[in-house]
Amino acid sequence: MDSTSSASAPPIPVARPRRSGRDARDPAILLSVGRLVEKKGYGDLLAALALLPATLHWRLVHIGHGPERDRLVRQADALGIAQRITWLGAQPHDIVLQHYRGADLFVLASRIAADGDRDGLPNVLMEAQSQRLACVATAVSAIPELIRADETGVLVPPRDPPALAAALERLIGDPELRTRLGAAGHERLVREFGHAHGIDRLAERFGLATPALSACALPSTRR
Repeated sequence: MDSTSSASAPPIPVARPRRSGRDARDPAILLSVGRLVEKKGYGDLLAALALLPATLHWRLVHIGHGPERDRLVRQADALGIAQRITWLGAQPHDIVLQHYRGADLFVLASRIAADGDRDGLPNVLMEAQSQRLACVATAVSAIPELIRADETGVLVPPRDPPALAAALERLIGDPELRTRLGAAGHERLVREFGHAHGIDRLAERFGLATPALSACALPSTRR
């Protein structure tokens, strides 16, 4: 991820768009931020997206780079969903922040790689929750320590595209549920994770008025 940062961040939006996937002219925006490597599970995410009903309108925006990009682009094309995906590559922090705030749902399909590599607690999930963005993730490593299933987000088993597709379909179609999960995730992040993960110091680094995530900085660039 590009290490460029903005000097400050505007307040978190009071309300997000209430897209439900029913309007082809205004599809639900799914966001994922992460390196394109095996442990991030992007192949599983693409397989899940291909299982969504044809009548459900969505777009996936991906931010990040990595060695699997070309393979994943080919997979999306083979699945017939390439036209619904935007691969933005690495972006500076202010652009990433804009996408967190403009998206309807954050998704991360982490898995344990063949060589045993795995995520710990991905910063991108904390970033998304800091912006009151509802998250769908896999129950891998420390992710369940951050996301309480159906309370502060939705968890599905890793390597299970049908389960991930069901969770995405449910949340795309229910803006009120996304709002509740996003608010609950933000509240718990501030209460239980802010100081422990140094987010207060990072907020100061980004020139914010307070360190309490009222207008959250993006944590480290490690994905």
